[in-house]
Amino acid sequence: MKIDTEWKNQLEGSLDHFLQLTPLIINTLNRSDFPLTGGLYMFSRLDDKECIYIGKSGNLRNRVFDAHLKGNGKSSFRNALLGLKKTRKHAAVTTEETLDDYIKTNYILRFQEVTDILYRGCLEDYANAVLKPEYSVSLSMK
Repeated sequence: MKIDTEWKNQLEGSLDHFLQLTPLIINTLNRSDFPLTGGLYMFSRLDDKECIYIGKSGNLRNRVFDAHLKGNGKSSFRNALLGLKKTRKHAAVTTEETLDDYIKTNYILRFQEVTDILYRGCLEDYANAVLKPEYSVSLSMK
């Protein structure tokens, strides 16, 4: 079996472009800053030297802002930080009450629209495999 070189090059190029996006300071973001379309997102440490979590969503506003940043709805990122999800790293926070401030003061965020659902999933898995974020475990890594 051989990996299609063109497909691999496309994923590498997309990930390189994504990593070149200017990271956003979380406490400056508003709900309206996030599109209602699908895409890829990544949380990193403030120094931008370590990727913490990569995810994909069909609706970036609902998933990233509402679920991950505000705790409205199911969030595997928040569960990982609380130690409620099996990850490579131990829990960073012990209480839900301190979690919002912890995220705002310790992480930055990138996101990018990726409308093709198949490509979005492949890009998420590729990014997880390459960057090995502490709190992400993609399906291909289980």
